[in-house]
Order: sequence, then structure tokens, then C-alpha cells
Amino acid sequence: MRRYWATSIHRIALLACSGLSACGSDSGAPVADAAIFEVAPGTLPTDSSEDGAGGAPRGIVVVNSNDFDTTSISFLDRDGNLVINGCFSTPRLSYDVVLPTQVTPGGPVVLIDRGMGYNALTWLDPTNCTPLRQLAVGTGFDSDPHDVVVLSASKAYVTRYAENGTATPTLDDFDDGDDVLIIDPTQPKILGRIDLKPFSPVGVLPRADRALLAEGKVFVSLNAISLDYKTYGTGRIVMVDPVTDQVVGTIDLPGAKNCGAMTYLATERKLMVACGGAYSDGPQQADSSAIVVIDLGVSPPTVIAQMAAAAAGGLSLTNATVAALDGTALGVTNGSVGNVPPDRLWSLPINGSAPIQVFESTESFALGAVLADPEGKRILITDGTTNTPAFIRVFDYSASTFTAGKTIDSNPTQKLPPRALAWY
Repeated sequence: MRRYWATSIHRIALLACSGLSACGSDSGAPVADAAIFEVAPGTLPTDSSEDGAGGAPRGIVVVNSNDFDTTSISFLDRDGNLVINGCFSTPRLSYDVVLPTQVTPGGPVVLIDRGMGYNALTWLDPTNCTPLRQLAVGTGFDSDPHDVVVLSASKAYVTRYAENGTATPTLDDFDDGDDVLIIDPTQPKILGRIDLKPFSPVGVLPRADRALLAEGKVFVSLNAISLDYKTYGTGRIVMVDPVTDQVVGTIDLPGAKNCGAMTYLATERKLMVACGGAYSDGPQQADSSAIVVIDLGVSPPTVIAQMAAAAAGGLSLTNATVAALDGTALGVTNGSVGNVPPDRLWSLPINGSAPIQVFESTESFALGAVLADPEGKRILITDGTTNTPAFIRVFDYSASTFTAGKTIDSNPTQKLPPRALAWY
């Protein structure tokens, strides 16, 4: 579920073919595409033979936002040095922009604009922050796109969180929602959709959230929440065959609810999923919050571990981010209004050892994306505080313990807090 703040969002036209090399809202028949590659999320690939997508990434893309009305994009090199400061900003972007779980090394970088009235994907050239093309994925309603999975140069999936209560019976207008759109990024153009409602737990909507490609399948996390947000289903992952565009299985996450962010450990063949718990449970929300580990090396995929939020200070873990480094998961617990307690970053060992608090922010709702660098033995996390200077914080893990390192100012000109980041 996306985070909303009290704000007045005006509807604007998309870049709408103004200054872009391509802009599309066409539709057509789905096309099978077997040229599928995998990109490891949240980690730093070192060999093109492993990630199959053109080698190691060039750097880090950052979304800076004040969560009210202004967003901009920055680019860092692989060492965290600022290369491009605060480009491509509002009003061309809303206040609610996220990055794909998996970004193709070298780019282009896809921006996912979830803001009401926006519902668009924008492809940026990371070398100069030039917009290349844009695609509206609202199809007549606020579809709330949550992720993009690039399958080949001419095929990608887009998860759409929202349902259209006034969808037409026409099949080729793709206005239903609760689905995965099939698109051709080169046009850009909508080709088809994969309906997820038949695969949602009983009594709730799918609320398709994050997605990634692993082991030749696309894994889509479902928040599984009812239309009125009062009922939460058991956490569920849907598996899609990207060659046939068919759902081929589901994985239930017993005891966990409201599951979202994922990361995949290719060497261990393990998928990690962050589950935030049911907000409707009030003080008991943390009881259904955990980071769940799934073994994709067996058939069918099997849940092999859960790191419960109850062990990490008793507060629920956010479902917006998860990372992994050397046998430990990295998760964030959100604080409360008034900043008592504030947000905290936790290391949760997969072997069941006690969680360790890595960092405590000065505010609640400040910590955002966690990014792991296994090669550099470090992690990066956005600390988007608003009452004090906001930074990306680096923690070194070379001695098998997390030590605070340098801070990175990703937007010194506009001074917008960093919210999301990814390797590109």
C-alpha cells in the first residue's frame, strides 16, 4: 500500500509527447517473447554471464522527495559520489515516485510514478537524465503502478495495485486493474494484461505490489487487502511464466500479511519477502509482520524461515524495502507519530540468531530503501529526515559487523530528502 500524506495534487498531462522521442497509450495483442534475462535486485552484479543483462551497473539512481509535492532524480557513481544533482523534477513527476525492484545495469532507468492523476512510466538516460519516452498505464483510472520487470528490450511487466470499479466489458482497453500489464518499452505500448484476481486469497483483492525475475519466472507479491482496507489475507506470491504470460503457481506465506518488497539471492536460490502486517490489527500489527525466506531451489518453492518483527523491537517491519548481505536480512521498523520511537534499521540473521539494531534515525517515516553491495561489503540506506539534514547513510560490513561510514548528500541544491535508490 502506498503512503499518502495530506496534499493537494493537481492533475497534469503527461510529458505527453512533448520533448520525448516516443509516447504511447496504444494497445494490441500479447506477444510471446523468449528473450528473457535476469537482473539481480538490490545487489551489485560483477559479471555479465551471471546477470545476463550487460554487466555490472554504472552507479546508483536516487529518488529525492519531500513526500508532499516535489520530487527530483539524482545519479551517483558506484562509490556514492554525486554525478547528476536533482534532475527531471516536479511538475513532470508527482510526489510519489518509486524505482523498479530490478533495474537493467547501464539503464535506461524506469521511473514509476504512482501519484494520483499521473500513473505513468518514464524512461531516463542515466548519462544525462534525458527523458527518452513515457507510457501512461492508467488506462482511464488511477491504476497505481508499483513495479516494472524488464524481460527483454521489447517486453516488460507492470504490476498495477488498484482496481477499476467502472471497468468496461471491452477486453482490449486493459482498464480492469488488479493485474500485470504486458508492455513493449520500445514503442512504448500496452500489449496485454494478466488478471491476478483469480489468484488472490479469498475475500480480498490482489493489491499487486512488487515483482522480480528469478529462476526463469516472475514473482509478484500480493498485499492481499480488501477494497475497504479492513480485511487482510494471508501473504501470497504469484508466479508468472514470462514466456506464456500465464500464472503457473502461488506461494502462501503462513502467518504473514501485507507482503511487498522482495530481493533474490541467486547463489543461494533464496527469495526474501518483507511483510508489514495488517494495519487493521492495530497494536497487534507486528504479529503478522516478518521477513520470509523462500527456497526456490526446490519444487514447489518452500518457505524455510521467518524473521518475525516481534524480535526486532516489537514494531512492525515496513513492507517497502528488504535487502540481504552475508546471511542476514536487512529490514526497517517504522516509528510512531512524534518520533518516539523513530525508525530503526535491523539486521535479522537467517539462521535465527537475535536481530541486531544497526541504526536509529532521529525521525519516524524517514528510513526508506536499503541497498546491499556484497562486493563492497556495505549497505546504503536513505534517511529522509525533514527536521535535520537528510542523507544516504553507508554502513561498512567488511569486519562482519555494521559500522557507520560516510553520508551522501544526494540533492544539495533542492535539499529534498532521499527516498528510493537502486543500482543501475
